[in-house]
Amino acid sequence: MTLLRRHLPLWVTLAMGVGLSVGAAVFVGRWEFTSNQTRFQKQIENLTTVLQRSLNRYTDVLVSISDYYTANQLRVGRQEFGRFVQRSLRSYPGIRALEWAPLVPHADRPTYEKQMQAEGYPNFQIKQLADETRLVTAADRPFYVPVTYIEPFTGNEAALGYDLNSNATRAAAIQIAQDTGESTATGRIRLVQEKQDQFGFLVFLPVYQAKPASAPSLNTPPLAGFLLGVFRVADVVEESLQSLSNEIDFVLYDQNAEPETQFLGFYEAAQKRVVVSGNLPEGQRLPDSRGKINCPQGVDCTRLLEVGQRQWQIVFLPAFQSPARVSYGAIATLLIGLLLTGSLVLFLHTLSQKLVRTQELSELKLRLFSMASHELRTPLSTILLSSESMLVNHDYLTEAQKQKNI
Repeated sequence: MTLLRRHLPLWVTLAMGVGLSVGAAVFVGRWEFTSNQTRFQKQIENLTTVLQRSLNRYTDVLVSISDYYTANQLRVGRQEFGRFVQRSLRSYPGIRALEWAPLVPHADRPTYEKQMQAEGYPNFQIKQLADETRLVTAADRPFYVPVTYIEPFTGNEAALGYDLNSNATRAAAIQIAQDTGESTATGRIRLVQEKQDQFGFLVFLPVYQAKPASAPSLNTPPLAGFLLGVFRVADVVEESLQSLSNEIDFVLYDQNAEPETQFLGFYEAAQKRVVVSGNLPEGQRLPDSRGKINCPQGVDCTRLLEVGQRQWQIVFLPAFQSPARVSYGAIATLLIGLLLTGSLVLFLHTLSQKLVRTQELSELKLRLFSMASHELRTPLSTILLSSESMLVNHDYLTEAQKQKNI
């Protein structure tokens, strides 16, 4: 019982120290967790803002070209078009090409083709894709939207004369642009001039013979044609984020497309590139285990972009591989707390040992003094008794008795 009482302060100190250390470590861990979540949310907000701003800049290029057409009353030649768009092409590397595609009724097709041949393209014909691989002469249809001006021409030669209205995806965007008079993006497409495994998209901006006062149609007011920007998803994303340093991967989806064609690309933050493999494996649609720590709910990791009357969804994924980051601050706090607790307990134990030894020495001294006092008291009592006897009975004692007492 005495031993327990002696070591009770040590056990209390140890328990309190461990408890405080664990509590501090939990607090620091939660603080780091909250900080990581906040930092992650700020990063994805910044990435979303940068991407949206970049897409807006690209679509604004078409608006500036449209203003140029309007100012020149649509009388813009091939060379004028090329000179005007050069600055935009230099300023925005994500633009694959800028094009002008007039509306050509079927009755005007022969005249249009002869005019193009006279401009230096002797084999020019309005074309369309066959089997998504070969360009062939376009089939007869009520009207055509052939690519007529294209800059840069080098690398995009295959697109010259391609009837944009011959492809269902492009034709759908053309129809929406006609109906609304606004910039309209296509779903993902394989560009005619594409030679790599990448998805592209087009943005159409209708140009009218007269500025529409209300929602336009095909005949009222007269539609002159379309200005369009040709983009690759990879070029747009990589150019937008090339100056940023981040550790967040993300996947792009086109919310307005059919499920099997929604996937646009996967951005690898470490490599700063967009990769395309047709579609991501099943289960990658929403954030995986890498995102759970920063995105307890899937919606926390998703943002939307507006692209030519379409919505792109971004699904963000932290680029580290472990399910959760190790909280080094919490571990350090726990270790420091346990170290301080151990040092304090050791100090108290040493102090307790010194107190015990001091108490034992004091008891030893007390016993020594008691023994010495006892040994001295007995003869002194005898002497005192004899002297008192002699003092009291001095007159009655004989000399022999006195000598005996002495």
